[in-house]
Formats: sequence, structure tokens, C-alpha cells
Amino acid sequence: MHSIQFGNAIIPYEVKWSNRRKTIAIAVNSNGVYVTAPTDTPQEKVASVVYQKAEWIRKQLVHFNEMNDSIHYRLFLAGEKLPYLGRQYRLKIEKGKSILYPSFIFQHGVFIAKLPEDTAEEDHRKILLPLYEHWVKVKGEAFVRNRITRFTVKLQQEPSAIKIKDQQQRWGSCTANGQVLINWRILLAPVSIVDYVLAHELAHLKYMDHSKEFWITLGMLIGDYEERKEWLRVNGKTLYI
Repeated sequence: MHSIQFGNAIIPYEVKWSNRRKTIAIAVNSNGVYVTAPTDTPQEKVASVVYQKAEWIRKQLVHFNEMNDSIHYRLFLAGEKLPYLGRQYRLKIEKGKSILYPSFIFQHGVFIAKLPEDTAEEDHRKILLPLYEHWVKVKGEAFVRNRITRFTVKLQQEPSAIKIKDQQQRWGSCTANGQVLINWRILLAPVSIVDYVLAHELAHLKYMDHSKEFWITLGMLIGDYEERKEWLRVNGKTLYI
């Protein structure tokens, strides 16, 4: 772990060396600051770039700290409600001696988790969150593939691939080779917000920047995108469960 001093603040950061990169990249998420640099970059150069970006890094860290303070993390206890596509569904917990491995399904409008009898409640989240995430990714990918056609018909262009990912900083992204990547957490939001993120990333198939032409294209796909964008700005933190 490395660090720089910026004013009265100490900013720690981790460095990953890569022979594929030609420039230094900095990423900030809820877990800290991460720098990826070309293999032959002097450590002093890395520290200098981090210092130059220190004000931006500080603002990002404040943002994530505020978001973490306001997040209501689920404990995955019996009776809690878990979101999917804007609706909340009750979680039912079943435990028994015959249950050897945890499982997680959705049936008749209820999430059902089965756990070994001796599973402590404080371990529920650690065990069930990955199973819930997997369920959302699998179910959500089928939903997205079906939903996306309403926009590709208008756009007359399709992505090379659609993938549901665990993205810490973005709700979605579009790669240079036309892949659309969707943060699985957006599938917890109302369908209208999922549509906004899908349309936003699809518009990048034509314009990779946020130019005037990009926003015109997005407006063609979704007329009220500004309202949906604002909903996500205000309520996005509630999707981190």
C-alpha cells in the first residue's frame, strides 16, 4: 500500500502494474483508491499523478463514504424484503438437518433460502448475498435481452454482446468493440430506470462520448431520460443492499 499527503489528508492507494497499459489510470470505489500503471513506470511518477488527481480522488472518497453511511444493508433474515425490478419480495428462511448446502430460489412471489440447521443468523448475509446476486444476474440477463429489442429496433444497431456484471462505479458501460455491460444492481430498480441505463449504453454504440449528438440519440430512444437520470442520481444508493 502506498500513500500521498494532500493538505492535512493522507490518501492511501494500491498500485497494479500492467504491461498492457501505456498510461496511468486511477479508479476510486467504496473500497479505496486503485492505480494501474505501465510496468516500467517509476514509483515517483505514479505518486505525482495521484497527487495531481488528489482533489478529484478526495471528492470521490467523500461520495462513497456518504453513500455507505446512507445504505441500508440487508441482513438476509427471515421476513426481510429483497428488491427486483422495482418491487419488494419477502424472504423466507428454511433450516433443517437434511439441508447440507445453501440454496436460493424464487417461488410464488417469495424468495426462499434453505440453510443447514446450525447456520448462525450473523452469517446469513455472507452466505445468501452471493446467491441472491447470482439469481438476479441470471434472471436479469434474460430480462435485458428481451427488453433491449425495443431500443435496437429504433437505433438500427445491436451490441456485440450483453453482460451483467458487478460494477462498483458505473450502472452500465459500452466497450469499444460494442459490448454492453450492465451493473446487476440496476436490475433492482424500476423497469423505467433499467430502460434508461440500457438506452444510455446503446446510444454509445453510435457515439462513445457525451456529445450533443449522443443526447439527441438518447432522447430519440427515451424522451424523458432526464427525469430517469435524476431518479437514479437521487435513489441510486438504495440499490446497494
